[in-house]
Amino acid sequence: MRAQDHRPGPHLTVSDTNEAIAFYTDVFDAVAIQRECLLDGRVLHAELAVGGHRLTVSEWYEAGTASAVESRDDVLTIERTDPESVLRRAVAAGARVETPADPSRQVTLRDPAGLCWAVVGPQRAA
Repeated sequence: MRAQDHRPGPHLTVSDTNEAIAFYTDVFDAVAIQRECLLDGRVLHAELAVGGHRLTVSEWYEAGTASAVESRDDVLTIERTDPESVLRRAVAAGARVETPADPSRQVTLRDPAGLCWAVVGPQRAA
């Protein structure tokens, strides 16, 4: 999928949309394509371009209920030319590195919103 591709991408539900957008912008070089804001300035949802893909980030709030994001096991994969640099920026911005139980699997990180990401290097031609 490329940036000009208009198919819907993943929809990420977070507890603080502004914080998530700032993290994805700083760490993954995300670019905001569209934002819908509430009167108090909070971002209700935003569409971002990240590494040639589109994703939607929105806030979920239900009074008296904690966000269910922390328990999600979905892993989003992003390709970068320098994955180690992205990993360092992510940790500096509050992400946690999660080493998988199976050593043959890649290392993932959990962003401050609780979502898991795998940052990989470019695919090499066979």
